[in-house]
Amino acid sequence: MRFNTFMFCFFILLRGNATSVKEFTSLTEALKTPALVTSLNLKNKSLTELPEEIAALINLERLNLSGNKLKALPGALFKLNKLKYLNLTANKFTSLPVEIAELKSLEEFEFGFNSIKELPAEIGSLTKLTRLNAARNNLNSLPASMIKLSGLTIIDLSYNQLTNVPEVLTSLKKLKAVDLSFNRLLSQYPKTVKNLQALRILNIMKTNITGVKVEELKKWLPDCLIMI
Repeated sequence: MRFNTFMFCFFILLRGNATSVKEFTSLTEALKTPALVTSLNLKNKSLTELPEEIAALINLERLNLSGNKLKALPGALFKLNKLKYLNLTANKFTSLPVEIAELKSLEEFEFGFNSIKELPAEIGSLTKLTRLNAARNNLNSLPASMIKLSGLTIIDLSYNQLTNVPEVLTSLKKLKAVDLSFNRLLSQYPKTVKNLQALRILNIMKTNITGVKVEELKKWLPDCLIMI
């Protein structure tokens, strides 16, 4: 029941990002009128690589590449300077390219269900990010450069290898929802977590943050739903 509550609240926070623009589901079709394409969904296409021709979609704002077999991204992708949403969920990535820093307009970035062990420092250049989904990777820390992501409101770090709540998160004072669930070795958090007064949802289910530590969090974050 508590998990369902979290998902409902998470959905409410995301509703404002819904879009009604025409969505293309074929790169071939999109390339027939490249300047008119703002949304491209290539989900579950069994892609092992992304063609360089994608650079022709100069007005692309939303790109969904989830559920493929991608291990790398072409340089052409980083020329899409209007891109606001990028979904790399459920591919074969073991790292993110440093060129990701070139996507200055990016507001939502999803790359869950990969095998990424660490994030490049360059991710801190994505200063327009409001939502980040890095669930189900192999992360055990976050780069200090993420302190620059001051507009971040939602982050999902569930099912990773964190042992401590990264202190860099506690500097992001606009955070409203943080999912740290199923980081089974997670047992510590810095005192600076009390800085997150905008936080409304904190999911720490299936972690080692229990008992007295939970009560302390409730005292520090009285307006936050803490899921245990």
